[in-house]
Amino acid sequence: MPGSRFRVSATLVSQLSKLGLKPSDVDFVSFSHLHADHAGNAPAFASSTWLVNAAELAWALGTPTPMGVDPRLVRGHAKDKTVSITLDHDVFGDGSVRILKTPGHTPGHQVLMVRLPRTGPVILSGDLFHARENFDKSLVPPFNVSRSETLASIDRVHRLMRNTGARLVVQHEPGDIQTLPAFPAYLE
Repeated sequence: MPGSRFRVSATLVSQLSKLGLKPSDVDFVSFSHLHADHAGNAPAFASSTWLVNAAELAWALGTPTPMGVDPRLVRGHAKDKTVSITLDHDVFGDGSVRILKTPGHTPGHQVLMVRLPRTGPVILSGDLFHARENFDKSLVPPFNVSRSETLASIDRVHRLMRNTGARLVVQHEPGDIQTLPAFPAYLE
């Protein structure tokens, strides 16, 4: 976003290194949406296959450039290394990792639902919810591209959670992040 500065104490590449990995070891990369605070590391994964919502990519590369998007981060990724998603996408074909269509914040916003052996289903919210209050009260920020699509996506996630018992992690909510194991530990 113009004028915004994002800082992290450890880069994604350095965190991967602590796990004995480098970006070229990552087979698949997907983005909840293409705002720079969520797609800022995209260029590091040039050799990975990107699973990208078609509407999101078209929007991000449109003219004028949408606020919060830096098209240089995603422009030019190899077409043969890009899978265009229009609906939900089962990454491995076994239901363990699913990318779910949840438009509203942006035209092609997605959430990630993973089924973990011990924890069970977990939904990572991207920016569908910016705070726990957005989830609890179905509040829609005024800067979302579509209020009606956001509300439909919120309803979808509420239903998924009721039907599956999924745990929700609101990615911009410090309280949700604090409940996760400290890196390099992970949910199982």
